[in-house]
Amino acid sequence: MAKLIVALSILALAGCSFTKPGMTQKVVLDVNGHQMTAQAFAQELAYRLKDQDALSAKDPKTVNSMKAKIAQEFIVQVLSEEWAKDHQIILKAEDLDAQIKTIQKNYPDDLAFQQALAEEGITFKAWRERLENSMLQKLIVNKILEAVKEPTPAEMQAYFNDHSKELTVHEVAQIRQILVATESDAKAIDEQLKHGKHMADLAKKYSISPEGTNGGMVGWMEKGISDVFEPAFHMKVGQRSPVVKSAFGYHIFELVARKPSRSKTFAEAKDDIKRILMEKSGQSLYLAWLEEQTRKARVFKDQAFIDALQVETKVQ
Repeated sequence: MAKLIVALSILALAGCSFTKPGMTQKVVLDVNGHQMTAQAFAQELAYRLKDQDALSAKDPKTVNSMKAKIAQEFIVQVLSEEWAKDHQIILKAEDLDAQIKTIQKNYPDDLAFQQALAEEGITFKAWRERLENSMLQKLIVNKILEAVKEPTPAEMQAYFNDHSKELTVHEVAQIRQILVATESDAKAIDEQLKHGKHMADLAKKYSISPEGTNGGMVGWMEKGISDVFEPAFHMKVGQRSPVVKSAFGYHIFELVARKPSRSKTFAEAKDDIKRILMEKSGQSLYLAWLEEQTRKARVFKDQAFIDALQVETKVQ
């Protein structure tokens, strides 16, 4: 599928040239005096659409959704920065620099990092500003969530009563395995097993995995966690697998035991319930905070202009 070539010129105002003098500096968003111009809005829209294929980039639902997201995030960013200033929440420069260095360590060298930014179509300054805003947002959210109270025992019990079927212990299988480096070694061991040798003894002697010294006992594996051991959930206790290849080598394993999925007891589910209820409380608290900040703010949005912005694409 052809990809979109993004440039400021891809955006045009229906019935009017976007490049008309003064049009690029037209204010489309104003939050308490903090403004976003048509040019800045267009650049942000172009940046966010750059990875879309040409058809998706012109799809009205995609474009309108992206426009709404840009507008909302600008409003939230301004309100958050003002609130942070009022409450003396400051992102330390050394913390920002440390995070930048942490991210840069994921690249072989600075040139590779700069090339990645170029491929992303963003300058280092703009990337740094986005990172700074993201880190400040986390500080703000953490400050807001300090007011979240732990659920009471009665609230936790009520949640358990209403959602007990959703709070489950997944099916697990206890597995013993032998792992070797080559297929020929695995086949030779498989022949010994067929002639009555015990897996535990062969695992101690040949397995290259850490649990080999423990007779190859991997322990309890949850269903859906490992592609290699997934067949164990369709095997009978005591049944042995054929040789299975993975990125680690060649496996032979047997199902030692299996426990079916079941509902958790209240005691087993308490930590999960506490986390779920605190997350819900935090979300409600943040939304209430945002609603209050928005209600007090002076927000101007030229929705007609934003709606009229159209996307034109060039493909390669």
